[in-house]
Amino acid sequence: MSGTLRKAALWTGVVCPRLALEAAGRMRAPDENADDRPRAAHDTVGGQIRLVAVDEAAARLGVRTGQALTDALAIAPRLDSQPRDRRAEAAWLEDLALVAYGFSHQVALTGDGVVLEVGGSRRLHGPLDTLLDALDEALAPLGVTTRLGVAPVAAAAGLMARAGSRAETLDALEKTLAAWPIEHLELAPAERRKLDGLGVRQVRDLVRLPRFELDRRLGQGVGRYLDQLRGRLETPLVYWQPPETFARTVDLPVPVRRTDALIFALNRVLDGLEHWLRVRDQRLTRLHVTLVPEDQGPKIAFSAGLGQPGFQRDRLLEILKLKLEPIRIQSDIETLRVEADSVSGQRPPQADLWSGTNINDAWPALLDRLEARIGEDGLCGVAPKSDHRPEKAWAWTKPGTTAVADDAPERPAWLLPDPRPCRLDDLRLIDGPERIETGWWDGQDCRRDYWVAHDASGHRLWVFREYKPRDGWFVHGVFG
Repeated sequence: MSGTLRKAALWTGVVCPRLALEAAGRMRAPDENADDRPRAAHDTVGGQIRLVAVDEAAARLGVRTGQALTDALAIAPRLDSQPRDRRAEAAWLEDLALVAYGFSHQVALTGDGVVLEVGGSRRLHGPLDTLLDALDEALAPLGVTTRLGVAPVAAAAGLMARAGSRAETLDALEKTLAAWPIEHLELAPAERRKLDGLGVRQVRDLVRLPRFELDRRLGQGVGRYLDQLRGRLETPLVYWQPPETFARTVDLPVPVRRTDALIFALNRVLDGLEHWLRVRDQRLTRLHVTLVPEDQGPKIAFSAGLGQPGFQRDRLLEILKLKLEPIRIQSDIETLRVEADSVSGQRPPQADLWSGTNINDAWPALLDRLEARIGEDGLCGVAPKSDHRPEKAWAWTKPGTTAVADDAPERPAWLLPDPRPCRLDDLRLIDGPERIETGWWDGQDCRRDYWVAHDASGHRLWVFREYKPRDGWFVHGVFG
């Protein structure tokens, strides 16, 4: 890496120090988590159920990470320990990456968070402090505890975030690392024991070791890792990309059948959906929800469509609630899956010039509510259809559809009050003819062949040749 590149690059690390603990209770409704019981998350480690994360209240009681769950309950009988939910952790990290992708296209997952290159993003988001404040503000709605750090190399950004430190230059990073204890580095337990046996306590002691001696005693991996931390080697990264489609499966911590509990879980899923729509520049058109009962009975599936593509959380939650209310859920639901249909091209809502009120939202919102209440087949509209027979000139359509004839002929935006004569030699016909023959019933019978044509100045005209009652070429309209 050249010195210029090292100077230009700047990485921000975002870590979730309480990820396992918070993900274990993420999908629980607030009333189930309202008391002040000490909390922990446990997992099966080496055939035993052990704690993998504890909160401050549990720690004050003497409960610690790595402790057997039975021992922890003996110390703290009121301990509220939930099984570790790795799927929820992965979903939360993906939400984190979706937020980070809004600030940089170079984002990589690190296991407990993400790193993102922000050196090039400062042109768009302003100085580093402004950018970090905006990132922190965007992360807040996720509901997960995060900590940010800054380093000029990606390998050190995550470590700086865990330590809550910041170093914008290689020299500053070198000084910060030198004072750190070895425990701050991502080393295997066996490597730490060997370094402890060598009397290496801080990173500066590790740096001072002759490289050949370090490689001989611990292998080349530790030396290579040290070079990456100090910016002497590139950090190998696999850059994260937002998925092409949105689909999320959630295992509920406790099977439930209450509508409010299911809505709470669906609301959590909408966090990720909102960020996915933003980074993919998509608009939501329909949401598909599948509920999987605990007793493996028939799945319950329903869809929620939007009359106007976009994303409005309150409206979506209202529609989902209306969809859920008439459903008789016979068994507790243990898993729910959400998939989204979308269209590309984000369009900001248009507001009234004087009042600022959104003028495009009322009618689609009403259609969405009616469709959710009476079903997709209970609501329809009427649109004109291309057919000369009156009884065939209309059709039932999906609400909001204004036309069903995809092959409707093009019409000019400006129609002249009276057709004006013209010369065929001055025109270049580009599309047509379209025969119109009508008026026989009222004595104004006419027969015309319409064309789209360009005149000598390039204007796009709607012209026709008339056969009855007169003969000749006429201009009837001008396209915009």
